Amino acid sequence: MILSRSSEYAIRLIFYLKERQPLDRLVRIKDIAQDLNVPYNQLAKVANALKSENVLTSLTGPSGGIALVSGVDTLTLLDVIAIFGDERVLEGCILGLSECSEENPCPIHSSWKRARGEIMDIFSNKNLGKLKKEQVLPIITHYGNGDGLATDHQ
Repeated sequence: MILSRSSEYAIRLIFYLKERQPLDRLVRIKDIAQDLNVPYNQLAKVANALKSENVLTSLTGPSGGIALVSGVDTLTLLDVIAIFGDERVLEGCILGLSECSEENPCPIHSSWKRARGEIMDIFSNKNLGKLKKEQVLPIITHYGNGDGLATDHQ
């Protein structure tokens, strides 16, 4: 994908938590990292960035963990990836050429322009609540902790 790992992990983390809400308990980042098969340290940094932007709430201690704040359904994917600076990926040439334009197109300019338009439509015009309902994005195919809170989406 063209997004950074941080944006990718953030989107996966948000949908992981959405799948479990409403929660009767907070979920530990260590457990989420294991379930998503992603590095704990990187997921913890992503969670911290999302907490700083009031997407997540957290509590430390033995019964600590993270959860989504209320109102997260109104966020768009563009809002989420902007936290990690990835909105720029959708603005320029996919090949990274500085002089790519309508007048001086790269070899895949017209194809990328169409694809970017479709991606921007999904990322900016549909909020997380609507995406979850429509299942436009694949959530997670399997949860490994066996807690019975989720099912397969295949």
